[in-house]
Amino acid sequence: MADLQQNKIIEQQLEETYKLALDHTKVALDYMAQYGIKPDGKLNLFLPPDSRQQEIHRLPYTHKAKQVVVYETETGEFSALCPFSGLPDFGVLRIEYVPGSWIVELKSLKYYILSWRNVGIAQEDVTAYIYEDLKKWLEDPDRLVVSTIYNVRGGINTTCSIDSRTQG
Repeated sequence: MADLQQNKIIEQQLEETYKLALDHTKVALDYMAQYGIKPDGKLNLFLPPDSRQQEIHRLPYTHKAKQVVVYETETGEFSALCPFSGLPDFGVLRIEYVPGSWIVELKSLKYYILSWRNVGIAQEDVTAYIYEDLKKWLEDPDRLVVSTIYNVRGGINTTCSIDSRTQG
């Protein structure tokens, strides 16, 4: 009986995820069509940015010393999906900050990074979301820089970077 109930819960979750992906993909295609952009190749479903992990755990930073903390993924550990093709955009995510009151808890950060894997989003947009999320959870870093360095696509290298020192 418990297995049957568990299977129904799983089926319901899958149906909800499928519907969310289908709805978001349709919205993205309509948005692109407004600008005359049509998907190339085989189209895949993708999830919206709001489906990412919504929380990044943190720990207090109680030291007076100002240090620079850098987290950088290995190539292949960070990806999101291209909203035009549904193909993965692989890259390196680099986070650099000087802690204020908080530091990032690494296991939570890893799950957060992985939560982008099925999200259909432009490279520039994912960088902005990650910056905004980290700024929210770190609250008061002395400095925060988020960079995404993507694998070459179509012969074009793409690097996106947001630095708190250049923000208004």
